[in-house]
Amino acid sequence: MNSEPAYARNSERFESFHALQAALTCRLALHCSLIAQWLASQPFRGEDAGVGAGPPKAWRTSRLNLARRRELRALVSGAGEQGPGTDNLGKWLLASMPVRTYLEIVDLAAPNLRAVDPAADDCRRELVRMRDSLFAANFGLARNAAMGPGSRDYNERLSAASCGLLDAIDRYVPGPKAARFSYFASYWIRYHVSRHAQKHGSLIAFPINQQRIGRQIERYLGERNSSGEPPPSLPRLCADLRISPDAFYWSRCRPRVVSMHDCTGSESGSATMENLLRDPGPEPDDALEQDETAAQLRTLLRTHVCPETRVMLAYLRGIGELSEAAEDHLARLRGIARTRLRKLADGIRRLGRLGDPALTGGSNGAFAAPSSRSS
Repeated sequence: MNSEPAYARNSERFESFHALQAALTCRLALHCSLIAQWLASQPFRGEDAGVGAGPPKAWRTSRLNLARRRELRALVSGAGEQGPGTDNLGKWLLASMPVRTYLEIVDLAAPNLRAVDPAADDCRRELVRMRDSLFAANFGLARNAAMGPGSRDYNERLSAASCGLLDAIDRYVPGPKAARFSYFASYWIRYHVSRHAQKHGSLIAFPINQQRIGRQIERYLGERNSSGEPPPSLPRLCADLRISPDAFYWSRCRPRVVSMHDCTGSESGSATMENLLRDPGPEPDDALEQDETAAQLRTLLRTHVCPETRVMLAYLRGIGELSEAAEDHLARLRGIARTRLRKLADGIRRLGRLGDPALTGGSNGAFAAPSSRSS
């Protein structure tokens, strides 16, 4: 019984996978209309207009520049006019396109592909099955990359690493001089994880070139600071890093994302609070239970809202207990009555001390009886 893991047979499995890709590209070269339809559906990128017409490198990429589009159109038209051109078209597709591009082209005729070309449909099914098996066999590479240091959200990093692994499977070309797949896939996994952090690390997304320029500037200034050199002038910095003053200006204008949970200062002395907009909620240990929250709300309601208003709210809107609000209202009325009676009694005592004859009948303070009139 063979107990070696599936990833130990990557070399022979990728050779079979590449042979299936060659078979599928040969079948696709016979259907030039599908390739022309896919090529017409690709969005035009304005930056492609300045690309030179030199011979493109044989690199598997789904983003075609202007030179590659012209070459592909020429191969499609040549294969449509004469039969021998299909071999060149198939070889070009195999050398320049990843597997996901083959699947996109085939999906254009997916409903009727079985009736039109059964061999192409069989190749597509076997290619998808082997692609899934290679992904499952090498999934440990993505899992190990997602468990790196400082990873707060494991699921998001694992999703990005899985996309990188699938991209590596689609682009890998086996051969005697090819690198090991684990080494080749590690680059694409790190690339996708870093791009995911750059795009979703904060609420504001920045172009990749601005992030690279910012890292270059920070690395350059850090090296000069560690060596004890003074801070360089702007022309010197731009000349050393080969960037324009505008690029330096916009890299310094990038806003900083802060956090309420990390209010400590960094090593340089400035506050580096890192995740305010991304994680504004309280920590799980500080979250209140439902009954504790209700008790605090009742305390605030009884402290800051007068009883008359609470009676109305309880009666009309069902906010709080009506009996509790009525009890507080009666208690407040009793307190008001006691205060007024106390003030009235104090006034009477003050008048008695002054000896008002209208209220007192003599020095002993007793009321005198009315005297009878003489006739």
